[in-house]
Amino acid sequence: MLDKEHFERVLNDVCSQVFEGKGEERHGHGEKLENQPWKLITDNVGTGFVVGQAMKKLMELKTFSSSSVDEKLSPKDYAAWKREALGVIVYTTMAIMYRDKVNES
Repeated sequence: MLDKEHFERVLNDVCSQVFEGKGEERHGHGEKLENQPWKLITDNVGTGFVVGQAMKKLMELKTFSSSSVDEKLSPKDYAAWKREALGVIVYTTMAIMYRDKVNES
């Protein structure tokens, strides 16, 4: 299961979260990525915003485990943990996309 196909499924989950799930519900509202709040805020304060959002989500992941050893989570906690973990990837990807755009100019 820990193979290229599994990796691609996780990346598909990231895209789904942005374009169909939590990201679209809370921030997208049918707008293009470049017109969404993350982009407008990053235009004003820099990539530290999206990197900070990724860091916040990483910190939130720790709240799902009471020990330093990974343990099986309840289905509800696992779903919440996975949403936050995907969010880390989303915001990190947004930082890369923003930097790509700046460097292309």
